[in-house]
Amino acid sequence: MGQENNNKTDDLRYKVYLDERKALVDAEREGARLFDKAILTLTAGAFGLSLAFIRQVVPEIKCGTLFLLIAGWTGFSLSLLSTLISFLTSQSSCKRQIKILELEYIDNQDTQKEKNRSARWTKRLNVSSIAFFILGLIFLALFVILNLSK
Repeated sequence: MGQENNNKTDDLRYKVYLDERKALVDAEREGARLFDKAILTLTAGAFGLSLAFIRQVVPEIKCGTLFLLIAGWTGFSLSLLSTLISFLTSQSSCKRQIKILELEYIDNQDTQKEKNRSARWTKRLNVSSIAFFILGLIFLALFVILNLSK
């Protein structure tokens, strides 16, 4: 009787663990989706607005400041590119992780040495997209400030 209770307790604990893990994985997936959507919206919006309205904000570009505008636009472009490429590496990462799980659970192989390089690249690309977006904002702001000052 004691062993049966232990098994039920272990089964219940494992079920709670699996449910909690699934909820956390779903939350992480939703967070990643929202991050991608936000960075794309912000970057495309900032880039588009600066392209459309730069002449109204800065009618005359001061000598030596054009490189700041170009650097800002480059930052926004690289941010968009990083985010778009991360979509592809994310898909590759999921496929690789499925393969690793199949090796472990179907083929009963030790997967400790298996690596998911795509997951690392996806994280790097996401961090890069934030960094490029921030750099784009900084350079664009500097360009506007320097050209509006007397």
